Amino acid sequence: MQEKEFLKMFQMPVIEVPTNLPNIRCDLPIQAFATARGKWDYARAEVESMYQLGRPVLVGTTSVENSEYLSDLLKEQNIPHNVLNARPKVTFLLCLIALFLLQYAAREAEIVAQAGRKYAITISTNMAGRGTDIILGGNPKMLAKEIVEDNLLPFMSQETPSGKTDMEQLSEQSFSKVRIGPSSLALVAKAAVISKHLCKSKGRDWSYKAAQSIISESIQMGQSLGIAELEKQLAEDPTIYPLNTMIGLAYLTVLKDCEAHCFNEGLEVKMLGGLHVIGTSLHESRRIDNQLRGRAGRQGDPGSTRFMVSASFFLENYSSLCLYTKFNVLNSLQDEMFQKFNFDTEWAVKLISKITNNEDIPIEGQTIVKQLLALQINAEKYFFGIRKSLVEFDEVLEVQRKHVYNLRQVILSGDSESCTDQIFQYMQAVVDEIVLGNSDPEKHPRNWNLGMLLDEFLQIGRSVLAESFAKVGEEDLLTSLEQIQRLHVVDVGSFSLPNLPLPPNTFRGIRKKISSLKRWLRICTDETTKKGRYQVTINLLRKYLGEFLIASYLEVVQDSGYDDSYIQEIEVTYMPL
Repeated sequence: MQEKEFLKMFQMPVIEVPTNLPNIRCDLPIQAFATARGKWDYARAEVESMYQLGRPVLVGTTSVENSEYLSDLLKEQNIPHNVLNARPKVTFLLCLIALFLLQYAAREAEIVAQAGRKYAITISTNMAGRGTDIILGGNPKMLAKEIVEDNLLPFMSQETPSGKTDMEQLSEQSFSKVRIGPSSLALVAKAAVISKHLCKSKGRDWSYKAAQSIISESIQMGQSLGIAELEKQLAEDPTIYPLNTMIGLAYLTVLKDCEAHCFNEGLEVKMLGGLHVIGTSLHESRRIDNQLRGRAGRQGDPGSTRFMVSASFFLENYSSLCLYTKFNVLNSLQDEMFQKFNFDTEWAVKLISKITNNEDIPIEGQTIVKQLLALQINAEKYFFGIRKSLVEFDEVLEVQRKHVYNLRQVILSGDSESCTDQIFQYMQAVVDEIVLGNSDPEKHPRNWNLGMLLDEFLQIGRSVLAESFAKVGEEDLLTSLEQIQRLHVVDVGSFSLPNLPLPPNTFRGIRKKISSLKRWLRICTDETTKKGRYQVTINLLRKYLGEFLIASYLEVVQDSGYDDSYIQEIEVTYMPL
């Protein structure tokens, strides 16, 4: 579906990029449950069994309520875990919530980075922290940074951070401890002493955020310079120990210990089977399901995945979700895709009830899998239709958008000739719009809206036409148009309406150019105009008013002080020989 969509909507062919290493991940069959309670109890039991083995588990949910419900089930069994994208316990002013959420997002990335460690249980809503890689055994860089911060922040700041939850602390305690070598501990201790001395020398501590920023900058400096360069800087003056240099050196030495620890722990996790991913519901697209599955089996690592769905929800009051009404709980625990597309789950309930009366026993089979995949395909087609409609509507605007940007580019980056030509074309186009909007080729000029025509023409000209055309009234214009009807021959090269002002003198040299005739031909061949008896009169009026406006503009340019060569350049640009 994705390939067809790209080709049909964007005319972009899609090729499949092979994996860097063979995929040895085991994708277990989809399990169906008659009730939502049976599904969640089974998911809790599977997480508990994996935790007892020491395998890391990543549980993907589709809503915050589902994550919190599963978290409550795990708390009842005293299983340490981390919940991502759950509602943060906010107790301060609303104006600080945005800042808190930014810090919470950074904390989520750290949790996901360590989701591959032994005994790690992570519950994630909609794949939180998607940009962070899950490495079996843990991410040594983030682990080393966390160790350095835990040892230095108490000496640099007395502020209390927006601390970790009790469950997060319990989860970290279940991890195996990193063995830090004596040399690394000595460097960390030196950095702590230096930071404490600096705090005393300036008479106050850093804020917690400022202390974190100093540590982050020091780590980045250490990564860019390396151990040898940092040791060289410290050896230049043994009596002075810069804080940033010492923190960077301490981080790099701790990083070596963390890399060895994570490598060994990663081997243990691989022996246990790698990361186990549990999907508690099918998403609206197979692509999203594959993204969740792809968390396991990274770069040829072992791993396994399991998806679970419930055909209906069990009518029971869940005490663990006392903050919600029964109605909201029941709707939140039902599979969202079934709700959105009104999928008939009665057949599945009857099928499962015939096989077993135990709601905790899952059912696996090709019949159920085919029905679920058919539902996903229908959902993909539905959203594809929405995206297709948006693209089609946007294509209409895209034509206008490209035209506007092309004109903008001509004005900003084009030469003087192209800019001048564009300006004169728009002058004529505006005049044409005014004349055609207030005249009718099938009616006599006395029935035209001549007053509105003159007002709009003077409005676009303003001071340019204030003196030369301001005294022209409706009767003058009507008399002139009636005289045109009695003319048998018209010289369009030097045409002007009878008894009306002539264009300024600066236009006389331009009027002899052949482009004046070309403009007249464009006016006459304009297929968008309405046909009628007085069409020629309208075309002559368009030509006269257009040339009058352009000539008046050129007269203002000449009076502004530009030399004759520039005026001649404008004339050549607008009406080339």
